[in-house]
Amino acid sequence: MTAETEPLFDVKRLTEFVDVVAEISKHWFPDHKNWGPWFRGHSNSEWRLAPKLYRNIEPDRGIRVVEDEIRQEFLMRGPSLGSERPQNSWDWYFLMQHSGAPTRLLDWTEAALIALYFAVRDNRDKKPRDRTNATVWAIDPWSLNRNNLGIAEVIPPGAATGIVPEHAEKYKKWLPDRYEMEKKLDVDLPIAVYPTHFSQRISSQRSCFTIHGSDPNGFERMFAEPFPAVARINIPVESLDGIEDDLSLAGIDELTVFPDLDGLGRYLTAMLRDEPRKQAIWKLR
Repeated sequence: MTAETEPLFDVKRLTEFVDVVAEISKHWFPDHKNWGPWFRGHSNSEWRLAPKLYRNIEPDRGIRVVEDEIRQEFLMRGPSLGSERPQNSWDWYFLMQHSGAPTRLLDWTEAALIALYFAVRDNRDKKPRDRTNATVWAIDPWSLNRNNLGIAEVIPPGAATGIVPEHAEKYKKWLPDRYEMEKKLDVDLPIAVYPTHFSQRISSQRSCFTIHGSDPNGFERMFAEPFPAVARINIPVESLDGIEDDLSLAGIDELTVFPDLDGLGRYLTAMLRDEPRKQAIWKLR
């Protein structure tokens, strides 16, 4: 299995997706039953693996200057607006990402079906001409860190205990303290990190993250080299509705992924949206 920019697999049903995920996992982790790939769903197969901060950055402003301003504003206003209580800079940064603020993070999950749900969920509300093929990315985070961090491990850098100090120090380069004198990131490629589960959403989505360095095209640079620990699973546009229905039968829906009142509201909205179509299918049977 090699890194390519084109999909390595095409699936049209949920059962095919599960078989492909099992194949990838066995190939990457033949001797580690408790390890597995991380997954990320894209509703458009043409989207790059680029974090939000790099999509909106002004070219004449340094990334650290912009990011430090955003982080400062979030830390100042955030405590009064939510129930979460992050304990350190990493936890705050993860909360920023899950709140939709621009960061250098990309969301991944250990749960393949949750990534698949994110890949297919947004297409049903689009007009047919606006629908696109979807993609689920899979990556081996331990190989990623071996390549870019020099250690084949993935840790929660925000955890206060249980981490080898010299290992934890390596991660700090990717999230320097705000307003340090040095305004440039001295790392360029992404690494993988676990969050602490201070948020219910992080826990329910089995969240994990990659954090980019200074290069917005970090993943593309890696894929141009012999980096074997990445795969793409392509979902054709005509298969999206059927896979979303299969996921619903498997218990993967808005309320599963977002176990809060907002998730409940979107779950009920989806039920109302899909009722006429399901009634028509039932009559045909």
